[in-house]
Amino acid sequence: MKSVLPGSVLLSLTYFSLFILGCQQPSSSSEGAVVAGEFMSMSPTAQPRLLAPELLASSLTEYNGTFNPEGDEFFFTTNTPSKGIICYTTLGADDQWTEPKVAEFSGTFSEYDPLFSPDGKRLYFSSERPLPENEKNTYTNIWYVERTGESWSEPVYVDLKGFGNYYSSITNSGNIYFNVWNNGDMFKAVPGEDGYEVERLPDVLNSDNGEGDPFVSPDEDYIIFRGYNNSLGNGDLFISFFIDGQWTVPENLGEPINSQYHEMCPYVTTDKQYFIFASSRLKEKYSSNGGGSVEGLRSKHQTFDNGDQNIYYMSAGFIEQMKEKHLKEK
Repeated sequence: MKSVLPGSVLLSLTYFSLFILGCQQPSSSSEGAVVAGEFMSMSPTAQPRLLAPELLASSLTEYNGTFNPEGDEFFFTTNTPSKGIICYTTLGADDQWTEPKVAEFSGTFSEYDPLFSPDGKRLYFSSERPLPENEKNTYTNIWYVERTGESWSEPVYVDLKGFGNYYSSITNSGNIYFNVWNNGDMFKAVPGEDGYEVERLPDVLNSDNGEGDPFVSPDEDYIIFRGYNNSLGNGDLFISFFIDGQWTVPENLGEPINSQYHEMCPYVTTDKQYFIFASSRLKEKYSSNGGGSVEGLRSKHQTFDNGDQNIYYMSAGFIEQMKEKHLKEK
């Protein structure tokens, strides 16, 4: 059983002195506002905030947010009832972010989990598109597109010798960390002369309850993933550090990152400044008084605050603080 520590123990009181209750939500004053600046002008915060709600928050499901290293491109997943679609927005010449569009390589097959390589030259993603040798493929696999001038190459299949591979995380060394949907385990793929050598991550990271969405730092010194052991809600985010050749026992990131709802899809910007994740948390719960009209329920479901995933961000300084705690304990 993985240890689960309260957020007050995991994260320093000084860093979290700004945490009170809830998360910042868009107000009516944000309507019509523009999003400008690199990295969408995120500002340091110890409290999770909706990322660019004017552009990204809707009644659909939005998750898997990732910036390129320069902070002028942002890709994410939007879910429809039938499939996932990879979308993107860019920082224009006027220093304002464009309205999101469907990525040129997406839209036909169910696809999700976009993530830039550390150098920004490739964008990896999960896709149910047919394999080159198997037109009847029904599994999810890892693919990537490569920059070709102002556009992207045709998607390239990454053979990781499995079925149901998804949510890849790419490191400076070229290693790929990913999930296998069929067994709920996380794996590491090391590039070699004859393709990738795939190995299951150790038991300290994988349990019988299923783990997923592994984000590994480019230097491979920590991993953040979605887990269910002793979670605060439907699924929480956990962190483990690679110290002295071993992974530490995963720790629940605690509140206010995790909640009674579902948190998933962790990501840290290349500059190590911001932590981005998805959450289904509600600002206001649905009201269902007996004898009342259902119109209010329907109206609320058409807003971003309907219980589907939205993309949040906060400062990533807590990661280094937690690592220092482990180093001091050695």
